[in-house]
Amino acid sequence: MNPRITVALLAACAALACASPARAVDRSLGAGIAKPVAAGAQWTDAEIASLSANVDVLLAGAKTLGGAHVGIYAIGARDGRVLYARNADDLFQPASTLKLLVGSAALDKLGPGFRFTTEAFVPGSASVVDGEVKGSVMLRGGGDVLLDDAALAELPAALRAAGVVAVHGVSFIDDRRFPPYLPGWSWDDFPWYYAAPVTPLSLNDNTVTLDVTPGAGPGAPVSVAVRPWGTACIVAAPCRADLGFAIDVRATTGEKGSASTLDVTRDVPSGGLDRVTLIGSLAAGADAEHLDIAVPWPPRYAAAAATRALTRAGFRVLPDLSAAPPAAAPGNDRIVWTHNSAPLSDLLGDLWQPSDNILAEQLLRALGAPDGARQGPSAAGIAWEKTWLKKLGIDAETVALEDGSGLSVYDRITPHDLVTILKYDWDGANRDVVLDDLPLAGVRGTLKASFTGTAAEQHVFAKTGTLAHASALAGYAANAKHGAVIFAFTVDDWIGEAAALRELRGRVLSHFVED
Repeated sequence: MNPRITVALLAACAALACASPARAVDRSLGAGIAKPVAAGAQWTDAEIASLSANVDVLLAGAKTLGGAHVGIYAIGARDGRVLYARNADDLFQPASTLKLLVGSAALDKLGPGFRFTTEAFVPGSASVVDGEVKGSVMLRGGGDVLLDDAALAELPAALRAAGVVAVHGVSFIDDRRFPPYLPGWSWDDFPWYYAAPVTPLSLNDNTVTLDVTPGAGPGAPVSVAVRPWGTACIVAAPCRADLGFAIDVRATTGEKGSASTLDVTRDVPSGGLDRVTLIGSLAAGADAEHLDIAVPWPPRYAAAAATRALTRAGFRVLPDLSAAPPAAAPGNDRIVWTHNSAPLSDLLGDLWQPSDNILAEQLLRALGAPDGARQGPSAAGIAWEKTWLKKLGIDAETVALEDGSGLSVYDRITPHDLVTILKYDWDGANRDVVLDDLPLAGVRGTLKASFTGTAAEQHVFAKTGTLAHASALAGYAANAKHGAVIFAFTVDDWIGEAAALRELRGRVLSHFVED
């Protein structure tokens, strides 16, 4: 969960542990590193007492924890024996460690082979004459937020194989049964990629990147390129909004050496396209800045991308005949293209390593889907999670869940509960899947730059979680003598320095690895 990266907001960025938006992860990272194992000598009472004393000394002298609420719970994976506990049954804001819950529950209910599905179809109400669809080809999403342009590039050939040679545009099922944002999400996060709308039809993680460079001199408009594609429009200059939404550039070039004030705002007018506006200034001669922003309404963006794929392939795209996309699919649809996502066993790497909020919410909706449906309301997914937690022996009535990602400020869970979830994964059939998909200290994901030069490097497989004034980490530490240690280390009401807390965690985790 990562904020804007403008100079004006560096403090917020530091507080939220900046990283890049989710993309498909490099699954070769850490492949040769030994995973934690269950085998090992049993912890003795004296060893546990020594470990506890060492951790207590570190916590007592940590200025970064001044005034903070700290919770730690650690057990031996071999027999579940408690190795260390501090406020283990207190409720904490989990931030992105809550993704351990939705990912583990999804493995249990949906299975490691589960895939999201996206379809294109010719509506039953549209006639086809000599290969020409007298209407739009429709897209129907099933929650695949990592659907990309490479997948949509398959659409022209699929249409030709189905005997279709021309269409009147591409539209989409405008499914608005479920709100695009969850309770407790901050409205001023909405322009940014980590709080993009959650919609059944998605594309490219519902994100585009603005590469902003200064103009020729003070007062000149900045230059903006859009990735992976698209056009940004200088206000008052003619421009075609080809993304399915408009990016208005009002930002200008500042005086040389001045601070960057680049920011993005959202305007959702009544009717017409949603608009994103780039404001502020970037100093003359400054390096480029790269802003990862949320797409305002992803289904429209996906339809624009599909139209682009057809046009680039030389397909005949005729003027759109429809006034507005339908709210529901008509009967007798003719499916002409189907795309399946990667399996859940791989998607968990995309979820946990970069900490993808929107993918977490799609999995929550998949958990809440009624029989025969692809998605259900988030509330139904949370209800299923609570039933699953009871199976693990957790009192679900003491857990506060409002989303799947942990972005909500209302979420609460205990360190004990996080460890219970991790222990369930450890004891089950999906242990290796979980270990392969978690961030690994000094190697991959949100822990790639963490704990380097300590005993924890390459020995801690764990999920991070960071919000303003809350920081959490939960996972597995590989202890060569005793086997795996399962732990959660949560901090609330925290106003310290991120680097100091990271250094403290590295020292605590080194004891879990070496003692």
